[in-house]
Amino acid sequence: MSRPAHQILIRPLITEKTSALQMEGTDIESRYLERVRGRGVEARAKFSFEVVPDATKIEIRHAVEQLFEVKVASVRTMNMRGKKRRMGRHLGRKPHWKKAVVELGEGEMIDLFEEV
Repeated sequence: MSRPAHQILIRPLITEKTSALQMEGTDIESRYLERVRGRGVEARAKFSFEVVPDATKIEIRHAVEQLFEVKVASVRTMNMRGKKRRMGRHLGRKPHWKKAVVELGEGEMIDLFEEV
């Protein structure tokens, strides 16, 4: 039961933390890690996506590889609970969602802002 790739990935997550994870696979970060931690450190770029709640790691891997034409090394997923929000005097809740952190292969990179 395979779905199209564009139905699995909802949107990329762009935050300060995910921007730092994206830089891990670049030459700048690799040189820094060699100086600080010593030789033999393998750093790879990581990208975060909001995905449909019932997506599996294998489906996420295939969707990223198909849409961005890169090699995926690993996929980690977590279910995020929706936060409570107030609307006037009423208390509501945002919906629960699923986050996937995709680690790319050595030397691979995704340009999320190519059309901006």
